[in-house]
This record gives sequence, structure tokens and C-alpha cells, in this order.
Amino acid sequence: MRKKTHKKTWLSSGLMALFLVSCGGIDSDAKKAAELTNKSIEQTQEMKLDDAQKSYRQAHKIIEKYKNHQKSEKFNKRYREYRDKDKLPLRAINF
Repeated sequence: MRKKTHKKTWLSSGLMALFLVSCGGIDSDAKKAAELTNKSIEQTQEMKLDDAQKSYRQAHKIIEKYKNHQKSEKFNKRYREYRDKDKLPLRAINF
């Protein structure tokens, strides 16, 4: 009986850890994808095209993970927030 209780404890602990990791996963994935996207843009502007391509592919791999995911809307919202965090809104730019 002691072994079953021990297994249940480990199983419960494992499920709780999985739950906690998955909750932070969307936000951290969105942030990482946005950072890689912005890095790719900077590298392109600096004509570091091979590096830009690598950064873009890494970002795209993360983005694709959420394409048909049930929480894709939340991921996309957070991704855009992180990606555009330091950019001026278009209406603030005088043409």
C-alpha cells in the first residue's frame, strides 16, 4: 500500500509541475518568438542575411506551434505586444 501512495504523490507532483510549466509556456514562447522576429529584422538591416534567416526560422518554428492550437489567439496577442513593444504607433509618425 505504501508504494501506491508514493506513486500517487509522484504522479500528482508531476501533473502539477506540467500544469505550472504549460501556463507560462504561451507567454514565454510569444516573447521568444517576438525577440527572434525583431532580431531577424535588425540582422536584415545590417545585411547579416544568414543570421537573419536563422533567427526568422527559429521564430517561425515557435509561431507554427500555435497555429492550430486552442490558445492561438492568446499567443498571437502576446506575440504582437512583445514584437511591437518598442515601436511607435503609425499615427505618431508625421509624414
